[in-house]
Amino acid sequence: MREQGGDVVVWRVHPRLMLWAGVFGTLAVLGVVSAWLAWLFDRSGERAVHAGVVTALVAVISLVGRLLLFRPRVELRGETVVIVNPLATHRLRREDIVAVTDGMHGAVFHHRDGFKTQAVALGEASAGIRDGRLAEVRSSLGL
Repeated sequence: MREQGGDVVVWRVHPRLMLWAGVFGTLAVLGVVSAWLAWLFDRSGERAVHAGVVTALVAVISLVGRLLLFRPRVELRGETVVIVNPLATHRLRREDIVAVTDGMHGAVFHHRDGFKTQAVALGEASAGIRDGRLAEVRSSLGL
């Protein structure tokens, strides 16, 4: 998803992946609600343990989903490119980027000094979706 505000252009994880995350998140919350409702009608220790385990699993899955789907983005801020991955943030000067290619888990930004930085937010480039987002990033960077 591309957002534009002022002099900042942002690419996030593909909207189709966000839609599926919402669907699975809703199903998981419904599972938690049904587990607690089952405990409410039959107050046994087994039902309470089951509801607690389901709640903990959904909490962990939600945290991982937040890290993998909602945090990653690529921001073009004037002369700086900010790549926010699940566990790290990279700031690159625009003139230091010589190429942007497909990678195993997203777009790969090639630096002038030979190093590479991977952008997970553009991961659909390697997943076969190829809707022109990589070409859009390249044209925005002037490559």
